Amino acid sequence: DALPIFVLEVMGRHCGYLALVTALACGADWVFIPESPPELEWEEHLCRRLIETRGRGSRLNIIIVAEGAIDLHGNPITSEFVKNLVVKRLGYDTRVTVLGHVQRGGTPSAFDRILGSRMGVEAVMALLEGSPDTPACVVSLSGNQAIRLPLMECVQVTKDVTKAMEEKKFENAVKLRGRSFQNNWNVYKVLAHVRPTSTKSGYNLAILNVGAPAAGMNAAVRAAVRIGIINGHTMLAVHDGFDGLAKGKTEEIGRAH
Repeated sequence: DALPIFVLEVMGRHCGYLALVTALACGADWVFIPESPPELEWEEHLCRRLIETRGRGSRLNIIIVAEGAIDLHGNPITSEFVKNLVVKRLGYDTRVTVLGHVQRGGTPSAFDRILGSRMGVEAVMALLEGSPDTPACVVSLSGNQAIRLPLMECVQVTKDVTKAMEEKKFENAVKLRGRSFQNNWNVYKVLAHVRPTSTKSGYNLAILNVGAPAAGMNAAVRAAVRIGIINGHTMLAVHDGFDGLAKGKTEEIGRAH
C-alpha cells in the first residue's frame, strides 16, 4: 500500500539553503525555495509529477517547503497550501510536518565536532590577531578550510539577495547565494526534474554495496541510478555483494526504487 504524501516545512526564513540540502538528502519529489519560485501553473505540474511517480510504483512522496517559499508573483507558498492542493485535486492522504527548531537537535557527527573545533580556534585567532582598526569578521567554511570574511560584506550580499528577489531577478538571487548553493540547486534539478532519454545507450551498469551499511549510501545509490537512467543506461542492483554478482543475482532497477 502507498504511504501518505509528506509535506515538510523547514526553517530558514528567506533563505532556502536548509530546504535545498534536505531535498537532496532525502530525494524529495519537489522543493519550494524562495530564491527560485516554481514556474507558472506549478500546481498542475506538481500533481502530474505525483501521479507519475505513483504510477511507476513509488510508495513514498516527499515535498519540502522552505519557510519563506513564494511563487513568481511573490505570494507565499505554505505547507498547508500544498497539502490542501494535493488533497483537493488528487485525494491522496497528505500530512504536514513543521520541523522548526527541531532541526537544530540531533547527534553531531565526527565531522560536526571537528568543524566546530576548527572554527572555534579560527574565531579565537581572529581576536588575538586583530586590532582596534580590524574590521569585524565572520568565520566561514570554504571548501574544507575555515576562513574569515568581512562581516559587512556578508551583510551586503544578504541584502543583494533580498533585492534580487524583490525585483524578481531569481537567477541572480541563486548566484548570489554562492557557488555551493548554485551547484546544489543544479544537481537537485537534474535528479528530480530531468526526464530520461527515449533512446538506450546500450550500457548496463550495476550497483554493488560492499561491507557494512554506511551513512549516506541510500542517497548515493539513488543519485547514481537516476543519473544512469537519465542517460539511457540500464541500471542493475546486485544482491549479496560479490558473491551475488558471481551467481548472477541482479535485478533491474528504475526511478521508483
